[in-house]
Amino acid sequence: MAMDRDAFAHSILTLAVGVLVATTPLYPQGGPEITVIAIKAQLDRAQELIANDPDSALLLALEVNKQLEQLNTEEKARALMVLGDVYAATGEMPTALGTYQRAQLLIDDGLEEQATNAPLILAYADLQLKIGTLYFDLHEFDKSIARSNEALRILDMASEALPMDELNIRKVRAFNNIAGVYIHRADYATALPYFQQAAEMNRSLNNSRNESALNNNIGICYMEMGRHEKADEYFLRSLSVRKQGDDLRGQAQVLNNLGKNQALIGKFQTARGQFDQALAIGREIGNQGSMAISLESLALLYDTLGEYKAALSATRQFTALKDSLNSADSRMTIARMENEFRRDKEKKISEVEAKRQAAENARQRTWKFALAIALVSTLLIAFLLITVMRGRMRNSLLEQEKLQLESETLKAKQTNLQESLEFKDRELTANALFLLKKNELIAHIADRLLKAKSTFRQENQKIVQDIVHDLQASQDEHNWKEFEVHFTRVHSTFYQTLQERFPSLSPNERKLCAFLRLNMSTKDISAITQQSLNSITVARSRLRKKLQIEGEDLQLVDFLLSI
Repeated sequence: MAMDRDAFAHSILTLAVGVLVATTPLYPQGGPEITVIAIKAQLDRAQELIANDPDSALLLALEVNKQLEQLNTEEKARALMVLGDVYAATGEMPTALGTYQRAQLLIDDGLEEQATNAPLILAYADLQLKIGTLYFDLHEFDKSIARSNEALRILDMASEALPMDELNIRKVRAFNNIAGVYIHRADYATALPYFQQAAEMNRSLNNSRNESALNNNIGICYMEMGRHEKADEYFLRSLSVRKQGDDLRGQAQVLNNLGKNQALIGKFQTARGQFDQALAIGREIGNQGSMAISLESLALLYDTLGEYKAALSATRQFTALKDSLNSADSRMTIARMENEFRRDKEKKISEVEAKRQAAENARQRTWKFALAIALVSTLLIAFLLITVMRGRMRNSLLEQEKLQLESETLKAKQTNLQESLEFKDRELTANALFLLKKNELIAHIADRLLKAKSTFRQENQKIVQDIVHDLQASQDEHNWKEFEVHFTRVHSTFYQTLQERFPSLSPNERKLCAFLRLNMSTKDISAITQQSLNSITVARSRLRKKLQIEGEDLQLVDFLLSI
């Protein structure tokens, strides 16, 4: 059974894009302390085990972190970075982010004292790239690009003080990670030059791990641009390097991409074998992300080949994994960790304010003591008057500083509230679109089964009908009401204000207002409500009239955002 090439390409939700991680040695040559040397060796071993034995790597990294006090600031930060890498490799993303943030606080303190310290600057750049990689894995792409650009900024500022090889190693990772974001945004023409520039810089470094990831990513660009033979060439290069390095996670990633490339040119059996190999490796190493990609690809492939029971089984396994990977609890925990990091920053500001207040109290005690001494001698009174005037001037300056600090604190709180609201808006939109995609996939499979039902033997038609019934019963229509409850919690006064100002609005019109309030496009609303684009356009026009919006200067979305 043939399948449209573009339909298959757009059905796979996640591309297996390789993000480069730190591969430079953690430390310079060790000092004379045998215990510190042993700690560094243990840490290096933990980093080597991350790819294929993350559990053992975690035990080693935790043991090292019990002995952090024996290390200097840079070494402590890098030990925390390795621990964060291990947590990320085992899927503990919130814990990984918290560990990276602890490392950033250490590096920030170190750079305040030694702004030109080259090892600390390199550690800062490495940390930004690691956090960017974590956000990449969480599909927080704007944050991922921001971290990569921050790494490039600090490297360019200190380029004259850094060794060229160390500089290029980090730039290669930054270019690769930025390009990876453009791949997930389907902007392959923009991504390809970044990958090619990184590959060119990597030739002088001769780093096989970077080479394998870059070849994989260049292959993805060529595949999505329709140059499938060129894509296969780069994928096979990447797979060869990863086999030589015994990188199982990387092999599963490339096999998924090879399978997709073969499916796009109609070689479905070859694709099936490569997806099966990738799934087996993913299960062996316990990588849920890789398994989800393989299962989703196999479900679509089975459906194309008419193997509907296998397609249903793969779909159910994929759905369970996807629900786990995108659970709301994980996202809320990430938000909590980010807030805790901001609170740590605010705590440092409070400590500075406390020291200032203590100094002010000390000055007050000095003033009282001087006043008492003034009773003994008229000469001392004149001296004390001058001292008091100076003290008042200093107090005035301190009061101004206090008012300025309070103003900045208030602005920071307002910014935090706005960021929290924007995060919840994105979460609402993501949940709605995920529910839609899930129901569309289930409805599509059920429809295909119904159409094929008549071709089955009589004794099998009852089984097919039962499967269709199970699929239709699992579409979770009640989640739309739950979505409206979550929306009301985030925008608690929106519906109330809308009802008070425009009581004639129908329930469907209020629902349309909620989608527009989330800044969703007409196309997205049409897909969610299962109405045509023309119907949504007409509904928007009627809504403008009911909301009494006249003229074209005021946009409907802007009006709803102001409520």
